[in-house]
Amino acid sequence: MNEEVGAGLAPAHIRADAQAGARPAPTLILGLGNPWRGDDGLGPAVIRWLQARGLPPGVLAVDGGTPGLELVLTLAGDHKGRPYRRALIVDAADLGRAPGEWVRFTPEQARLKKGDVHLSLHAAGLAEALALGEALGTLPKEMVIFGVQPAGVDWSPALSAAAQAAVPIVGQAVLQELEAV
Repeated sequence: MNEEVGAGLAPAHIRADAQAGARPAPTLILGLGNPWRGDDGLGPAVIRWLQARGLPPGVLAVDGGTPGLELVLTLAGDHKGRPYRRALIVDAADLGRAPGEWVRFTPEQARLKKGDVHLSLHAAGLAEALALGEALGTLPKEMVIFGVQPAGVDWSPALSAAAQAAVPIVGQAVLQELEAV
């Protein structure tokens, strides 16, 4: 199957619950990035990949776009104010690795590596939102971040070959993380 991950771009903040009308999702999968900025669109591409395969009950997948500090509100809970128990975040990150390589880490591990890893490619990005959410006490109890090294984040509506190849690999890692509970 030949998938064009950069094609068929979905607008930001698309939500797809595995059980429409069910209780709030205890797990949020959040893909961050701008699909019009090359590999920065990797997070939303992983969300589309997951949605196309279906998600287990109680899992909500969200294309979070590039929200900046507004991310704190997304992570705090659903539209009814009920908190998420767990969040899995996928974002392009400057990891100092080869394009398409990815790393799984927790916010605690990210704090330890702060000088080595840029958690997001956005001015007010993931690291700042996590710090604010922690200070406010609004973060989910369990959080895992999947950072993927981009090849480029120029103005392009398509992912690089390395990022396209990473989408199903990271998607599978997210699915495995869901099963680990």
